[in-house]
Amino acid sequence: MNAASAQTVAEVMSTDLLTLKLTDTLRLADDMLNLAQVRHFPVLDGDTIAGLVDQDDLLHASMASLVRHPQDPPREALGSVVVKDIMKPAITISPDLEIRAAAEIMVEKGVEALLVVNAETLVGLVTRTDLLRQLAKR
Repeated sequence: MNAASAQTVAEVMSTDLLTLKLTDTLRLADDMLNLAQVRHFPVLDGDTIAGLVDQDDLLHASMASLVRHPQDPPREALGSVVVKDIMKPAITISPDLEIRAAAEIMVEKGVEALLVVNAETLVGLVTRTDLLRQLAKR
């Protein structure tokens, strides 16, 4: 086994995470997306992982909100939907999982990001792009 195949998720994951709370609105999530240029947001209930919201979830929910509230200004419509209503379950992995195994999970589950946990504490996030970039270096 070569060194690249033994790389772990801990070596490629992002650790400087922006998170959302269950009660945050789409308006806040949209602002964070635009200001920070981040595509994936772990959703927390206190310190507990509750789910994950990504750019596509926000786009679909935003469009649905605007359709349901056509008379409202767009920012007001976005403020009427909370994150807990659009989030999806998070798939979590260990930081010591090999990147190839993480990539296989993403393909199998059809997701673009995995939350990295250590003893049930969120420690990072790894995306399909992170893994592809690392695997391409081999």
